[in-house]
Amino acid sequence: MDLIDKKSIEEWEDADRPNYFSNENLKYPYSELPFYDQYHLVKIPTKDEFVEHVDYWGEGRIPTNDGDSGFRDCYNVNRQYQCVSNGPDRDCKIPNRIPVYDENACDTSSYIKNHTVKLVTLMSAPIIEACARDIARIVNPVVGSVVVFGFEIDSPDIRRLVKELSAISMYYCPGYVLSDYFDGLMTFSHMAFLSSENIEKELYNAITAGKMDTAVAIAKSLHRTGGSSNIAKVVNKALNGGLESIMTFAYKLWDSGEKDIVTKNFPTAFKWIFNEDEIEIVSNHYENTKLKLDPTNDEWHNRLAYGTDRGNGGTTFSWVMLPIWKDDKVIFKLKNIEYNMHLRLDIHDNSAGDRKGWGSQNLDDVRYNWKLVPMNHGYKVVFIIVNCQYDQTLKLDNNVDKYGDRQLWGHNGMYYDIENFMWLVNKSTD
Repeated sequence: MDLIDKKSIEEWEDADRPNYFSNENLKYPYSELPFYDQYHLVKIPTKDEFVEHVDYWGEGRIPTNDGDSGFRDCYNVNRQYQCVSNGPDRDCKIPNRIPVYDENACDTSSYIKNHTVKLVTLMSAPIIEACARDIARIVNPVVGSVVVFGFEIDSPDIRRLVKELSAISMYYCPGYVLSDYFDGLMTFSHMAFLSSENIEKELYNAITAGKMDTAVAIAKSLHRTGGSSNIAKVVNKALNGGLESIMTFAYKLWDSGEKDIVTKNFPTAFKWIFNEDEIEIVSNHYENTKLKLDPTNDEWHNRLAYGTDRGNGGTTFSWVMLPIWKDDKVIFKLKNIEYNMHLRLDIHDNSAGDRKGWGSQNLDDVRYNWKLVPMNHGYKVVFIIVNCQYDQTLKLDNNVDKYGDRQLWGHNGMYYDIENFMWLVNKSTD
């Protein structure tokens, strides 16, 4: 043992006891003992199911002019002969300390049971591999979280932490808002790592609230660290609930260059739509009935829109959905390939308030804009197609004309039978 080590030990042994006036005394027996490694030690938690909070390299609450650092009521993992480094308790023993040998051998397995900590924090201290492994060992991957302060996302420290936490299905959650528990701390940039279940909640809530930049950032983080299945679960939940904003989320991913996320985690129809592939728009209610335009135009060169179950494929039934970003959401124009016309609703309605669907080459008003509401229906994904001008949903007439075709309408009023308003998006066939 060299002189510096001996001096450190002597200084620690002579140091004042921990300050349990400003810090809550958790009555842990190792705060004033050195690191014991393989001795038969009492591990926490002893009776409770979880340890609420462990601050890695923590020294207790330290007030500063710029706010506080550390916490009053948690266990502090630190070196066996480390004293409080600054503040009014400087050179005192660290309150509620769990000792590790040193920063290169930080292993708390003799003191803390596996996966029993609900919150692990770390403030502006190095995260070496041993530290990252130990954090991943103690945090509970189901209900736990890890919050670190003062790091850049592309730093080696964070890369080490990401590697270990991803292995237990915990992922970085961009934009995570800290709870009131963290009030009063110095202003640090923070990064939060959450369990699969909790990051799915954060992603779903961001999509629901229209916070698309946050939703895209969370999805990117999950995709890059092995959490793509969590994105797929959120997408499926949104489709089960008919969440309209899932369409905008998919568009923002696609438009930001994250096409792989859409391709891998959304139904295939989303890829066809945003890739502007030629598709067929098929009634889910009337089997094999596809949307088309009348081969005959009226005096203004417009063409009525119909659904027909006659014919196989080709450009007659081919459409392209053209996305438009407007008012912080995605809407579409529906373009027919055969006649190079876009779908709209009539200015005039019938006695029920319904409006006929037309193909036209005039694009100067909102009648040509549509929103898509996707949802799961049985084993299929269907779309409700709603006109932005009149808030009317596309449907086919219950009756057929002399050719066996059904007039396309925009429906006025409530959905009495939602089956009538569901459309499938299929890839066009030659």
